[in-house]
Amino acid sequence: MTPASDDPRRGLKAWHHVARLPPFPVDPAKTALCVIDLTLQQASRTHGICRRCIDDGFGDDVAYYLDRIEGTVVPSVARLLAAFRASGAPIVHTRCVSLRGDGSDQTWRHRAFGLVCAIDSEDAQFLPGVAPQAGEIVLNKTGSGMFNSTNAEHLFRNMGVTTLIMTGVFTNSCVETATRDAGDRDFRVLLAEDGCAAMSPIGHRNALDYLDANFCHVKPTSEILRILASPAALAAE
Repeated sequence: MTPASDDPRRGLKAWHHVARLPPFPVDPAKTALCVIDLTLQQASRTHGICRRCIDDGFGDDVAYYLDRIEGTVVPSVARLLAAFRASGAPIVHTRCVSLRGDGSDQTWRHRAFGLVCAIDSEDAQFLPGVAPQAGEIVLNKTGSGMFNSTNAEHLFRNMGVTTLIMTGVFTNSCVETATRDAGDRDFRVLLAEDGCAAMSPIGHRNALDYLDANFCHVKPTSEILRILASPAALAAE
């Protein structure tokens, strides 16, 4: 019998031997950018959940996440937004909000976590630098999953979209849920590794280890931009 190992990455080679999503061509004209939950509630040090963590004495623990948002995620997503805006390709932003304002239309989980966020509140606004512009779609989620709590699939089908570029927060929650659901709905997905963040490095890494070559191909923003600029390029090489 093979000796037990406490290596947390043990089994990944075998898993990826089985779960090997093949390369797929990317048609920029049929590709949409998804910017998930980059709002003041979810990703700002002065608002929402991070402000609450800081006020409750968890400032050091949330520092990794906030530093990554400000130094890595926002610049990466801004680059992707610029490319999509230049080409006129679809851009979809999501946010977790209560359409009624009191949270009664949000999931029990979100209410239990204290994530009630009225749609007209300051916390519901998007981060500067990655906020929606005219002609970009904003989907108001009342749950974690983009596909489960909005008409995202209907919109993508109407626009002829077959490939999605995933970015946003949290890597191991709403981004992962959207990526899994997109794969089950037969969309091709590229996930921008440097365009996403989780509260912890291990949460980010574990999500990507499972998603990559399974529900999507994980790529840096620079590689995704190269693929979009070259219609013959493949998502994996």
